[in-house]
Amino acid sequence: MPRFLDKLPWMRRKNGEVKEKKEKQRAQWGSQKEFILTCIGYAVGLGNVWRFPYLCYVNGGGAFLIPYFIMMMIVGIPLLYMEYCFGQYFGVGSLTIWKICPLFKGIGAGYCILNALVCIYYNVIIALALYYLFASFQLNLPWTNCNNEWNTENCGEPIPGGLHRNITGCENGNCTNMTTSTVGSVFAYAGSNLTYGLNATMNTTLNLTHEHRVSPSDEYWRLKLLEVTDEHSISNIGNVRWHLALCLLLAWIFVCIFVSRGIKTSGKVVYFTATFPYVMLTVLVIRGVTLDGASKGLLYFILPSWEKLADPKVWFAAGTQLFYSTNIAWGGMITMASYNTFSHNCIRDAFVINFVAFFTSLYAGLAVFSVIGYMATQYGQEVEDVIKSGPGLAFIVYPRALGLMPAAPLWSALFFFMLFLLGIGSQMVAFETVMTGVLDEFKFLQKKRWLVLPILATILFLSGLPLVTQGGMYVLNLMDWYSAGLCLLVIAVVECVAIQYFYGNKKFCANIKEMLGVFPNYWWRICWMIISPVVILGVLIFSFVEYKPLTYAGIPYPGWSEVVGWIMAMSSILPIFVIGIYMLITARGETIREKFINVIQPDKLLADGRKDKFSVSTSKDDSGNGSAESLSDGQAEVELGESPIGAVYKPHHHKERERTDTELTLLRYTDDTELETSAM
Repeated sequence: MPRFLDKLPWMRRKNGEVKEKKEKQRAQWGSQKEFILTCIGYAVGLGNVWRFPYLCYVNGGGAFLIPYFIMMMIVGIPLLYMEYCFGQYFGVGSLTIWKICPLFKGIGAGYCILNALVCIYYNVIIALALYYLFASFQLNLPWTNCNNEWNTENCGEPIPGGLHRNITGCENGNCTNMTTSTVGSVFAYAGSNLTYGLNATMNTTLNLTHEHRVSPSDEYWRLKLLEVTDEHSISNIGNVRWHLALCLLLAWIFVCIFVSRGIKTSGKVVYFTATFPYVMLTVLVIRGVTLDGASKGLLYFILPSWEKLADPKVWFAAGTQLFYSTNIAWGGMITMASYNTFSHNCIRDAFVINFVAFFTSLYAGLAVFSVIGYMATQYGQEVEDVIKSGPGLAFIVYPRALGLMPAAPLWSALFFFMLFLLGIGSQMVAFETVMTGVLDEFKFLQKKRWLVLPILATILFLSGLPLVTQGGMYVLNLMDWYSAGLCLLVIAVVECVAIQYFYGNKKFCANIKEMLGVFPNYWWRICWMIISPVVILGVLIFSFVEYKPLTYAGIPYPGWSEVVGWIMAMSSILPIFVIGIYMLITARGETIREKFINVIQPDKLLADGRKDKFSVSTSKDDSGNGSAESLSDGQAEVELGESPIGAVYKPHHHKERERTDTELTLLRYTDDTELETSAM
């Protein structure tokens, strides 16, 4: 039979079957575990180790958990549930999915730009973890002593408070009228090369305060790793540190390998990258809580300061941290959910991811503060003099603490390997979000993923080279502060408005019932429409009210760099409005009203949701009558009329629901839906 005749409906029927032209279906997760583990790896990242514990400490200790938990219940879980349902129902990437309301197609572009910017600097942090990991494979860790060529005469650990009290004339670190033997012992402990004769006596005045000592780990970070001097700044970033550039290249090679075949490879990698960090954390927690002085650090972490709850800054900190802990409004969760089967129980996943991220942050806090308490005890300092946040904690304070332990190279290697795994899990999803957005939008590139992947990775790698220069930390700090800050809050608010008001709350809830068989209750609907966007808007306004110019190591950034920072921030926000205006102007219609009505209508290709949501076949019940099944009463338009009597529409997750042959059901289905009929 000529092929063109196969396209005719009446010529396609053969032996009770209807054959439809099949397109290559979109990839799906190999199992539900792969999706859960990928989302855990994405949500649980470096911020859970170096940001959440510090925020918990400065915002009331255990009391901080209350505003964070409330924010999680009214913002985190509802919005993650919304994003999962949104991506799962339509089954396309975070860029293409906004064809359901073309007016807001710019949100998808904002996702891609946001994730691309974050990929640039996030992989630099992974490269730093790799460098420290490689440096850990030596008997004597180079950041634990002052006997290296890069160390200065100021190198040394802070003088313990106990030693101050035992020195004649010392009070609060200011030492006067000491004998040379006493001075020598102090400087020997501090790591200085200064020596005196033991039998001589002299009177001198010295000021040996903590501020005059620079720890070996600090000098290793500044002088060996970065080779940064006072001359370097955001205006003078210096030369590329090629050892870091090679580590950055290696990090991008790992990312490309892990996402080379999309979720087919990344879905398998996460079995290790998402689980092994918990093994590492458990080892570090067990080791940490057994150290002398661990309780001192843990009390700082968990002891509640209830008066902090009255401070709006605490609630603001809880709201902003939530976006980093659950990765809401990044587009990554929408992309990952788009690979789910149509009937996947995503409401369960929203709860799981939020609580796993929450308890992981607490667990990481135990590992961090127990070791910090140990180090503070060793040096006779207070915890607040030791604890830091961000890269300072990961690459200066914690390595110094690990160096004090027996078998220091082992603990150091385990810690930085954990950082690498935490970082790579988030990086894979962020990069896959950009890749999926590009490939779904430009379908002619889908068969050339093998070419698009290295090209995109190379562009981002080259963009990251300024961050591995001598003054690269100034650039990294600038990107971290602006590219993933206020723009997240703006995107989250617009996302809620677009889905719940323009696409329609009732329509969205009907989509969820179509997938899960349950219509969302009023709590979810109120959160999506009112509570969550209002809370986020409040956090956004407070962010502007509390805005302060950016600094790094106490040095303020010049005005032009602030402008560059705001350009990065607006680069993921402006597309929402620019593309929206363009779509409105170019929409069909003669008047603005007609154009507006048309531009908020879903694209025909997405109007009915994903193509693989139904499989349709026929069967007969025990009495010989035809039976039909539908996912739910509200899953699609039901229309009485002529149709193949006895058709059974089989969604992939529900048991067959019988209907009499007098019930004629016609469901909408897309081109690649299979219709199977049998002779009655």
